[in-house]
Amino acid sequence: MTKKITIVDYKCGNIFSLKNILKKLDYDTDITDDPEKIIKASKVILPGVGSFPTGINNLKKKNIDQALKIFLSKGNYLMGICLGMQLLLSKSYEFEENNGLGIIDGEVTKLKNDDIIQIKVPHVGWSKVKVSSENHSKNKILNDIKNQSYFYYIHSFKAETKNPAETIAFTSYGVNNFSSIIEKDNVVGCQFHPEKSGIKGESLIKNFLKL
Repeated sequence: MTKKITIVDYKCGNIFSLKNILKKLDYDTDITDDPEKIIKASKVILPGVGSFPTGINNLKKKNIDQALKIFLSKGNYLMGICLGMQLLLSKSYEFEENNGLGIIDGEVTKLKNDDIIQIKVPHVGWSKVKVSSENHSKNKILNDIKNQSYFYYIHSFKAETKNPAETIAFTSYGVNNFSSIIEKDNVVGCQFHPEKSGIKGESLIKNFLKL
C-alpha cells in the first residue's frame, strides 16, 4: 500500500527532485500550502531554495508558520531541508535581521570566504558530514550513514544551534564549521540536499520516514 507524505509548497522549494525520490520509496506526495492539510498530516517536509526573508514571509502570509507549530505539538515529525532547515531556527541575518520559526534555538549567518584555500561562496558541491560516535549510536536518522559521508550542498548562509547537542552533525568548509544535521524532539533539519545526494541522501530520507 502506497503511503503519503506532505510537502510544504511556499514558493521556495525544490519540490520536483524531492517528489521523485519519495515516489521511488513508494510514497505519494501531498504538495500543499493549505494550513489545515499541514496540521492534519502524518509527516511533513519543509524544503527550501532561496532567501530567508522571502521564505519566512511566504510562510507567514499563508499562516503556514502557525500550522507547523500546531502540527508539531501533536508529536508528528517534520524535516527541514536547506532553507527549510534554516527557517526552523530563531533568527537570520541574511540581508537583514529576521526572526525564524523559533522551533530550534539558533542563528543563520553568512559563510565566510577563505582566501588561503580559495573557497568560494556560495558553497556548491559535495562535502563531508562529520558525526560524533555518541550521536551515531543514539540517532535513528543516522542509520546506515557512515561518519564523514559526502552530501550535496548549495548555500551561502550557515546555521548554528545555540545548544550544541541539537547539532548532531557538522560540516567544515574553509574556515566555516556549521550545523549540517540538527535535531530536537520530533524535528530534523539538514543543510544539504538529501534528494540530490545519491544513496546516502536516500538513506537519510528513509530514516526520517521510519521515525
